[in-house]
Amino acid sequence: MNDALYIAVELLIIGMTTVFLILGLVVLGGRLMIIIVNKIAPEAARNGSSSGIKAPTLAAITAAVQTTTQGKGRITHIKRVD
Repeated sequence: MNDALYIAVELLIIGMTTVFLILGLVVLGGRLMIIIVNKIAPEAARNGSSSGIKAPTLAAITAAVQTTTQGKGRITHIKRVD
């Protein structure tokens, strides 16, 4: 019975180590991708100023979102509704 217990513990350690390493690679890969995209993407595309909205209007919208969501909201897209 001792041999079976040692094999089980060994498999547990190998499995948990493998899962930890793979999840670590996923997290590092995601962070690397975010860094690369932020360096490649032009500044205008990131802050939404290329949408044709004037700066005071964009500032008012941003302030309204920040106030309403208590700083937790983020504007990702602004679309004019007629």
